[in-house]
Amino acid sequence: MGSTVTTIQAVLQDAEEKQWKSEAIKNWLGKLKDSAYHLEDLVDEFKTEALRRSQVSTFFSLQNPLLFRLNMACKFKNIREKLDAIAGEKTKFHLREWVGEVKIQCKEDRQTSSLVKESEIYGRGNEKEEIVGMLMNNLSQHDDLSVYAIWGMGGLGKTTIAQLVYNDEKVRKAFDLRVWVCVSDDFGIIRLTKAIVESIEGNSCNIQELDPLQLRLEERLVGKRFLLVLDDVWNEYHDKWDGLKQALRCGVKGSTVFVTTRIEKVALMMATVNPICRLGCLSDDDSWSLFKHRAFVMGRNEDNSKFETIGRQIVKKCGGVPLAIKAIGSIMRLKSQESEWLQVKDSKIWDLVDEGSRILAVLRLSYEHLPPYLRQCFSFCSIFPKDYVMTKQDLIELWMANGFIPSTGPMDLHEMGCEIFNELTWRSFFQEGKEDIYGNATCKMHDLIHDVATSIMREECCVVEPNEMWKMPKTACHLFVCCSSSTNTVNIPKLQSLRSLILHSEDGFGINLSKPSLFTNQKYLKVLDFCGQFNHIVGDYRLKHLRYLNLSYSPIETLPESTSYLYNLQTLKLRGCHNLRMLPKGMKNLKELR
Repeated sequence: MGSTVTTIQAVLQDAEEKQWKSEAIKNWLGKLKDSAYHLEDLVDEFKTEALRRSQVSTFFSLQNPLLFRLNMACKFKNIREKLDAIAGEKTKFHLREWVGEVKIQCKEDRQTSSLVKESEIYGRGNEKEEIVGMLMNNLSQHDDLSVYAIWGMGGLGKTTIAQLVYNDEKVRKAFDLRVWVCVSDDFGIIRLTKAIVESIEGNSCNIQELDPLQLRLEERLVGKRFLLVLDDVWNEYHDKWDGLKQALRCGVKGSTVFVTTRIEKVALMMATVNPICRLGCLSDDDSWSLFKHRAFVMGRNEDNSKFETIGRQIVKKCGGVPLAIKAIGSIMRLKSQESEWLQVKDSKIWDLVDEGSRILAVLRLSYEHLPPYLRQCFSFCSIFPKDYVMTKQDLIELWMANGFIPSTGPMDLHEMGCEIFNELTWRSFFQEGKEDIYGNATCKMHDLIHDVATSIMREECCVVEPNEMWKMPKTACHLFVCCSSSTNTVNIPKLQSLRSLILHSEDGFGINLSKPSLFTNQKYLKVLDFCGQFNHIVGDYRLKHLRYLNLSYSPIETLPESTSYLYNLQTLKLRGCHNLRMLPKGMKNLKELR
């Protein structure tokens, strides 16, 4: 089985990239993920049985060890045959094998240039003037090379800001040389040095070795004040940046590098001038102005109040991201019927065939640069509704419960979870980060970033109202149920694949569970969250895979004795359980509890 898994892993990255254009590959990945879940469950059963035997004398054990092993052997054989069949199918997709770190193909449509039409830019005048002002004020204050950085999520217009600054009249006059280089994924020193030389000289450079290349660059820069824009930087390695920066230190006082990136860590590593600019979203008014410019050709439909009302609702979906506003505005330019506008308003972003795919493709680049464990942790966050305030501690515990956090050397899982949270924040997946006086950190996801996560997880993560349970796909693995005072009863269907179940009462009213015993049928549940005053909570836990149990603010008086048989339990939350009087006697059995 090990060789089969290795064979599949080798082509997994290529398959993930190609699934967006191939339904067959997407289905193949779905079958693979389903089999991976089953394999994980089997391994978990072995571990759980080992934990159980360490706590209970085998003399009193109801499980016959020989029967257990035979049963497991049969299940492993079945899953191995499934994985072998899946591995055999990969050849018809012509998938490439990847070895080593994540590599993203550099696509032609990711290339940028310095050209910009300023009359078509809305809402970035203040940022432009602020950066130009900093550049002008610091020209005579820094003897060494000055490096400015601007960062933010994809689609906000970082490149546009750089273009506006680059072409500003004051900037043109202040620098002897201006050079624009689109860096993208390849931060090779030879490639970038050659690109800078070619930009200055205006023709191709045939030098292949680094030393003569850098000498040529030094000849072109010495005695000149230059502005170099490095657009779309992803490199996080100090040594690569140091190697390039060393060759740029030959300009005169005031020479400047301007960097754009999606990653805060990159901005912090490269910038020498504070403050580092984090680019925000457009205001509502600027968003509407940009949309009008795109959608209302020669004033068509602009005077129709119905179109404006619908249009403003469409713009709201874009969350102030210029890329999305321009793309969807271009769609609306071709639609003259009110029904067509309403259809776009009510559509998911990924259902907008051409422009919707383009928006997600740009935003998904950040996802594609993540290692597998970070991808899992990010995409899992689509279990929460849009605009939901996520708590750092809760996220880490939920990631741990689902096995998303890898074990790496001396660092424990919680510490690794903190690193993952910080990494996703640095990369603009998490925003609006706050921390209270007690050190409790919270964050949100931008709506379009949430759309990216949802497009990846599709039917694996679901957010539903109690009256929408009939919409639940059978493949749902992680379920968030939004309850309110208007909800009297929650009826949870039996889902064999369910791993996470979060029942969220927004207004604190007690909610009844129609069939509490049904939870015992969700045999692979790892997360069970009742936080929010739910009544009639299940009294007999037979969920041997359970790792996270949140009963906070529930009216329970005693914790069931069966809780002490949840050998895998890592997190038990009882905050606000004011009626609780007694814990199980066997709590000492919960060796995994943190």
